[in-house]
Amino acid sequence: MTAPVQLRGLNHFFGNFQALKDINLEIAAGEYITLLGPSGCGKTTLLSIMGGFIEPSEGAVLIGGKDTTRVPPARRPTTTVFQDYALFPHMTLRDNVAFGLRMAGANRRDRHRRADEMLALVGLEGGGAKRPHELSGGQRQRVALARALAVDPDVLLLDEPLGALDLKLRRAMQDELKSIQRRIGTTFVHVTHDQEEAMAIADRIVVMNAGRIEDAGPPARIYQKPASLFTAGFMGEMNRIPARRGDSGLETPFGSVNLASPEASSLILCLRPEAIRTTQAGFSIGPARVRDAAFFGTHVRAHFSPDAEPDFVLVAHLPPGRVPDQGEVMTLWADPDSISVFPQEN
Repeated sequence: MTAPVQLRGLNHFFGNFQALKDINLEIAAGEYITLLGPSGCGKTTLLSIMGGFIEPSEGAVLIGGKDTTRVPPARRPTTTVFQDYALFPHMTLRDNVAFGLRMAGANRRDRHRRADEMLALVGLEGGGAKRPHELSGGQRQRVALARALAVDPDVLLLDEPLGALDLKLRRAMQDELKSIQRRIGTTFVHVTHDQEEAMAIADRIVVMNAGRIEDAGPPARIYQKPASLFTAGFMGEMNRIPARRGDSGLETPFGSVNLASPEASSLILCLRPEAIRTTQAGFSIGPARVRDAAFFGTHVRAHFSPDAEPDFVLVAHLPPGRVPDQGEVMTLWADPDSISVFPQEN
């Protein structure tokens, strides 16, 4: 089963602290959403409200068109997967996965059959008789996912479920989560602070900051054309170049560039490191001296001091060929289409 989710005018206070501010969000049935943001931005509070663990101070949560704002967790069409797995150590994997069905009154044969189906879905076929201590961290996370899916929720909520895994295993589980979601079609809402994880799995990323939604959209748009300066800086590395309006366009320390821009006198041009080139493009940064450079496999990461502004440091991701020498001078360019422009923050 699957269902859409509507969050309408959500505000939440912990004492005098406002954790959520005017949250409005539409999640389509079968969509994989990530709530992304730094610690303290409100993403886990928002997930807890969707799961019924916190009642919002204001606003409503609709799931499948029904108001579930004050419905307790056990009666909602949602289940939650937590970072700590919360498996019962004395139970077999089969009984762990079947626990929710047992609480719902399913008979032993039906719940064991369903548990075995879910274990097979997450790649643990035939492992029902094992106990949690016999498994790796990634396998225990798979069991927690199987248990959540066994009760056939309309919406699956995931609270940083991969945070305790090492990098290689985390990436494997990202692929696995996306594959499972595609197969079953359930609406997934996944909290993370990892930008790469969000881009790897989400149909749509919701970027949060200080209790508000800063931006929401497909991963490529969020990364390439962020809607705010905060999003631009949070989604990976970003060079920030100061600019002002001039007679010939936007005036920067490296010359002028013609770009659409907000109505503000002081502006910031945001340029991703991989958008800086050593071949001719539309925006000339000019000669720049290499401060340092290192080989990263997929690219060479280099810091440059442009001749036009020697105290300014630009980060560039160059093709993974020769690593330039310290002090070497290279001419840098950027495609204007790769630049985002925002008002200067006060």
